[in-house]
Order: sequence, then C-alpha cells, then structure tokens
Amino acid sequence: MLKFKPESYLLKFLEIQSTLLTTYSLRFSGKFMKPPVKLLFSSVSASLLAALVSAVTVMPSFAADPFRTSNARAIGSETQKAFELMFKEGDYVSAVKQLDKAVRNEANEPLVFALRASTFYATEDFVGMQVAGKRVRANAEALKGKDNLRAYIYLAASDLIEAGYIVKTEGLSSAPRALPLVQSVFDNIKKAQDIDPDDPELNLVKGYIDMLIASVLPLSDLESALASLKQYAAPDYLKWRGIALAYRDARRPDLALGAVNKALTTAPNNPDLNYLKGQILWMQGGNNLPAAKQFFELALSKGKQMNPSMLAEVRQQCRNLAGGVACKE
Repeated sequence: MLKFKPESYLLKFLEIQSTLLTTYSLRFSGKFMKPPVKLLFSSVSASLLAALVSAVTVMPSFAADPFRTSNARAIGSETQKAFELMFKEGDYVSAVKQLDKAVRNEANEPLVFALRASTFYATEDFVGMQVAGKRVRANAEALKGKDNLRAYIYLAASDLIEAGYIVKTEGLSSAPRALPLVQSVFDNIKKAQDIDPDDPELNLVKGYIDMLIASVLPLSDLESALASLKQYAAPDYLKWRGIALAYRDARRPDLALGAVNKALTTAPNNPDLNYLKGQILWMQGGNNLPAAKQFFELALSKGKQMNPSMLAEVRQQCRNLAGGVACKE
C-alpha cells in the first residue's frame, strides 16, 4: 500500500475516497478533454465500489463467490444476483429491485448494505447512505473470528462510507475530521494483507486504492500501483475496467483500449463498459471518432436499465461528440 503524509495530499485523496465507495455510475461530466485530475474526480466507476464490497456471514442453501475460484466464500444467491446485475450486466434498475429481495432474505450480508449505500448515493440520500454504512460495519464486526480477512475488508469499506458521508454533507472543510477514517482504511487493508496477501478480493480493493493514489500524487508509479489489480484481482470485468480507467486518466488510450476490450470479453452486455470504450476511442481521435459514437449509441440502446443520471450523461457526451446532434437510442 502506498504511503503518504502531507496533509494537502491526504485532503485531495479524501475527496476522491468520499466518492470511491459510494458512487454507482462511471462519471464523465463536463467536456471530454479535461486535465487528468479533473477526469479522475469525474470518472469514478461502479467497479470502485465493487472493489471494496463483497463478504458473507451466513451459509445459505445456494451460494457463490464472484472473486475466488479456490477457497471460495459463500455469498447469498440474492446478493450475488444483485452484484452481477449491477457490475457485470450494468443493469442498475434491475439491481436496485433485486437488492430489495436481498435485504429481506440476507440481512446479515455486508455486500447488501454496501450496494445499498451506492444506490442511496445515486439519489443523494446521504443519510440513507450513512445508515447503510453502519450496517456494513456491524456485519463486518460479526465476521471477526469467522473470516477475519473479509472482516477487515468490510471495516475498511464502512470507514470509506462514513468518510464519504462527512465530506458530502459538510463539505471539504470537514476533511480533517474524516482523515482518521482514511488512516483506518489503510490499517484494515494492511491487517487483511497480513492474513492473505494474494486474495483476489483484497487485491481488487487494494489495487483500486493504489491506482487512485498514483493518479493524484506526484512521483507515483502507475504500473506499480496497478500490480495488485493485474496479478491477483478478480473478477475480470472489474479488474480490467479499473485498469482501463487508470490508463485513460493517465492519457494512455492504447493501453486503456486493450484493457476495456478485456473487460468487455467477460461482460459484453454492460453499457458502462460500452460508454468507457467510447470515451477511450474519442480520446484517440482521428478515424476512431465514428466508432466512439457507435459505442456511445450502443450504451444508449440499453438506456432503460441505466441509472437516470448516468443515462443523461451519456446522452450529453454523445451529443457533444456528434456536434450538438442527438444520438440514436
């Protein structure tokens, strides 16, 4: 895990962290060609949330683990379905409905409330987000002694939700009060590393955090920051999405395109990934602009399943690309 001490860097990182856990959609507000830090602040994806949330406290009759192929943990079937609807299929509308079922049937599942926190954020219900975060923490505490690795991951997640609540409701001037929560995130990630440094879920979390730090701090090595994602993280549709975002924000569109293509291989129906590929092709410019528009329109063709604010954003960006003309949906 990257270390840093200057308060100015901590404050900048906290602003990102306040959105990291709690944003559902891949944000891309404003004109396309903005400085990399501006892009980072406006382009936190659902996969950043996914990187921080996934655990279980009970063994239901059917369970599956989207992160591990060996030493798998159990995730309730209702929760797993919501998770994959949101992050693999990019079907926000169905995922929200599925979460209602998961809350009723798998209330001890930390992932349920972490996902719920993201939906509250999407509607700017920050009180609801905080309440969901407290449920994440309670369920993480319940994991201690049963699955300590995942308990620490979820404690980190709950700290991020609380930090996000503070900054979103009180503004960045409140960041110093939230800084201890950021330190707690790092402490809990380190405790999880001490248990199993190669765990795929842990490395998805750590990889995204390292990538974000490298994006905003000087003298950071992006390739080193991406090592956790590349070597150990899973599932692939979140792993490669995060790598694509990192390369996009670093203005390395060729590498970003290769990464998003790998993400699409495992999640071909996800409109968020179609949108991301369109952004990268737009960044490349030239003969790629018609293809960029096609991928924006492919995302728009699935507009009924998207978060309304995300849909509005894709429409606007496609209109910008098309010179002010509305795109086909």
